[in-house]
Amino acid sequence: MVHMVLHEALEDVLIPKSELQLLQSFDNRDSITLSAFLPMDTPERREQAHAYFLQQIQLRLEELGPDAEYRDALKDDVEIVGLYLRTNGHRRHQGLAIFSCAAELFWRAYPLPVPPPLEVTVGPNFDIEPLKRLSEFHALPLESPVEEEIEIEIEPARA
Repeated sequence: MVHMVLHEALEDVLIPKSELQLLQSFDNRDSITLSAFLPMDTPERREQAHAYFLQQIQLRLEELGPDAEYRDALKDDVEIVGLYLRTNGHRRHQGLAIFSCAAELFWRAYPLPVPPPLEVTVGPNFDIEPLKRLSEFHALPLESPVEEEIEIEIEPARA
């Protein structure tokens, strides 16, 4: 007997419910978190996603001031997100939501069915407010319904 967990199709929701709960309850152990929302709805935006991300992260670091602690804490996050955007991040999504906390070995990227406004935040918790705004504006459910577990019986092949 094989057990499979099936998720609702994500074309009409922003994020699976279990993932949203994970982001909301994430324990960063006093580490800084990074949340990035990138529009990817045009070829130009897909091509420039990495540059837009770097520009936004630089603005956030300037807002935090000259404290090298934040720069050092975010260095790995910026590197990981950059690597993703330069390789896998150019797929055909309307948008992308990225959540990273390298200090706690946490990283997630979610394709979005609608383009979000360009936004990058750093802080003690992941910023899910942009997901809520997208959900309201586009009348999309923020999360999928509870995942449904079904059992599928697979019969052995007959000789």
